[in-house]
Amino acid sequence: MKKNISIFTTIFMICVLLMVNISSVSALPGSNWATGIKLQNLSSTTDGVISIKLFDVGGNLASTISTTSTGTPLTVKKSSSVEVYLPSYSSIPNNQYSAEISANVPIGVVATMTNYDYGIADSYNSMVPSTEVSVPYVYHNHNYWATEIFIQNTTSESLTGQIFLIEPVGGTSSGDGLGNKTIDYSIPAFGTYSINTASSTFDSMNWFIGSARITSSKAIAVVANQVRIVGAGNVKGNVLIQSRGLSGADIGNQIVIPSLYKNFSGASGTWISGIKLVNPSTTDTVTADVVFTSDPDNTAFTGTKTVTIPANSNAELYLPNVTLNGGGQIPNMFKGSAKINVVGSGNVVATVQHTNYSGASGYGVALGYTGFTVGHSQVSLPSLYRWPSGAGIWISGIKVQNMGQDPVVIKIDLKTDPDVSTWTGSKSNVTLQPGAAYELYLGANGNLDGGTSIPQPWKGSALITATGTGEIIIVGTVLHTNYGRNVANMYTGIGIQP
Repeated sequence: MKKNISIFTTIFMICVLLMVNISSVSALPGSNWATGIKLQNLSSTTDGVISIKLFDVGGNLASTISTTSTGTPLTVKKSSSVEVYLPSYSSIPNNQYSAEISANVPIGVVATMTNYDYGIADSYNSMVPSTEVSVPYVYHNHNYWATEIFIQNTTSESLTGQIFLIEPVGGTSSGDGLGNKTIDYSIPAFGTYSINTASSTFDSMNWFIGSARITSSKAIAVVANQVRIVGAGNVKGNVLIQSRGLSGADIGNQIVIPSLYKNFSGASGTWISGIKLVNPSTTDTVTADVVFTSDPDNTAFTGTKTVTIPANSNAELYLPNVTLNGGGQIPNMFKGSAKINVVGSGNVVATVQHTNYSGASGYGVALGYTGFTVGHSQVSLPSLYRWPSGAGIWISGIKVQNMGQDPVVIKIDLKTDPDVSTWTGSKSNVTLQPGAAYELYLGANGNLDGGTSIPQPWKGSALITATGTGEIIIVGTVLHTNYGRNVANMYTGIGIQP
């Protein structure tokens, strides 16, 4: 098995939870998680054959999935997607698992976890395993928030490592001096280790809204759950944000943040964003300019905030509290993007979190994603929906941003999962100027080519292709909402190597 795994190779490591009793792995007693894995074939010429190995916490091989839940071979046609919903497999016991996913073609992978008992859900991408991983947001005793971190050993040998919890310096929040903490850990081959800051082990941290730096003797994959639990069951205020760990592939001196909000209010509530920047250097201070720009359909605005981050530290920019260079503020009803530019030498990593506590009839939703250091001419979106579920409907929104210095024209090709129908559709001839962004809301009617609409029920994937005569670099994000179930999810598009 390969030890260094890229999202463009044919082997993936991804932490997943399958219908577990939460009391064994989380702060949520008496409730159930369910996981769906969406896999998109990134090849335009070859059909894919997929195999998924599930490992328990101790690293034991628990099951291998090579068929659909109905027994047909687990395959995916070129440039299309397939969904593996783990609770549909009666042969797999309820438990917590991690997964190794292999295929004969490059694939994009997104996992979606739901816990409807508590009204929480989110999605996350697979990550590039590494011996050093950052988790930019970690909470303890902050407005009901706590953090779970799951560390997966992606190798066939045992490993040891350390988790460094580090308070923020600068930005719009700073630590109280009590939170820094170091945790030693060990993991058997293919096993998983986890911490939960809601446990009494972390009471000495007091108030904490910092980050984690995780080191390991061998390659690991990491997933973090930011969990806000106000009360037991599906009560108002319970939300979840899931994110993969950030490794060397996410470090850069320029990072693009396609989606941001400040007190952006509408029929679905009020959206507010925060950005967490981490300086991965253990020796050098980094200074970065964060340039905010409104979307073309929003009131025109641009402003800059300069942030200085000491070595091995982090800073948060919570948009309602940001004071810009020169003393101004980001306006209310801001909907836009940001570009983070390191001044001089050094690099950063960045994560974004959106909260909407008034959304879903006051039950609240939250989600997050990783800032982009690179873009591509093609982007894969493995998981998209206009799909009724329980009391609500899963509806996806796609946002595409031009990272380059030249105009591009994008086309979004939509493909249906094989268990639904054979419908296809597209949105063509969308011109994006440098830095501009475009949104396609899949719940709207008549917004595709020829005035067509996505049917309902529908689930599938998309491939975004950009063309132009100059620099062609785009990135994409997907946001799902299901306000009837009081949840929302988000993940980042997967760039396709030429």
